[in-house]
Amino acid sequence: MNNRSKGITLAVITAVMWGIMGVFVRDLSQYHFSTIEISFFRCVLAGAAYFLFLLVTKPSALKIDVRGLGICILYGAVAYSISFVSYSVAVSRIPVGVATVLMFMSPIWVAILGRVMFREKLEKSKMVTIGICLIGAVLVANLIGTGNLKLDAIGLLAGVINGIGVALQILLPKFFAKNYERDTLLVYGFLGGAFVLAFGMKPQAAIAHLTQTPMLNLIVDLFGIGILCTMVANVACVKSTQYVEATTTSILSALEVVVGTLVGFIVFREHMTGLQILGAVIIVAGAIGSEIYRPRKRQQYEIPESL
Repeated sequence: MNNRSKGITLAVITAVMWGIMGVFVRDLSQYHFSTIEISFFRCVLAGAAYFLFLLVTKPSALKIDVRGLGICILYGAVAYSISFVSYSVAVSRIPVGVATVLMFMSPIWVAILGRVMFREKLEKSKMVTIGICLIGAVLVANLIGTGNLKLDAIGLLAGVINGIGVALQILLPKFFAKNYERDTLLVYGFLGGAFVLAFGMKPQAAIAHLTQTPMLNLIVDLFGIGILCTMVANVACVKSTQYVEATTTSILSALEVVVGTLVGFIVFREHMTGLQILGAVIIVAGAIGSEIYRPRKRQQYEIPESL
């Protein structure tokens, strides 16, 4: 498997893991876990598990100076804490479909910020692909023909912030890669995010929710949101940028919208309209098709670190 194939595969893994997260989040919500609690457990479990993994496989990645630790905490606070909370605020104040589309705008933010941070060229083909996928997202979110939408300024702002946060999850590790390993930024970023989210926690309520949830459900749900949908997903996302452009990673990870919609249809028996199915097809065709039929040309890649 060549480097580009590795990058594409990792980005698709990210989309799948993020797409199935709703299964675990919905179950925890049924047992009254708050948004802050779910976000906290996502970060703390991902950080702890990845710390142990690196302790065995790559202990050198755990070494960090004070400046680096501060950067990691800032990374965790901006990319994870603020992003997770802003999405929850968005879905509580505006339609979920609108919040989903605003989150999907992350490839646009990646393209814009990537131009500023890495001097990446804004290729017309990528912008066209983003536009096509955005049309697909609007259809999947079922925003066509929904009548009067109740839009709230704070909700819209939170949705935009979430999209920027998702973009920063991809870009910041690449930006600091010259000084700090991606693994280092990820593990301490997860823990930094948990540290920030802990200030919004109510310990007694969290303990009550943990003890009142059936043990099997609790284990499966926490493993799902912490290990699969956060550690595996975000590590795959960041590692993907070692092999492909950040914009490509962002476009492919947007397949999450399709996976999430399919999960809703298969697991939760949610109804899918013909336009939603068409939108899913458009996203897949736009994201995957742009890579399959990508013109062959010389690319410059950074030397990949070992996975």
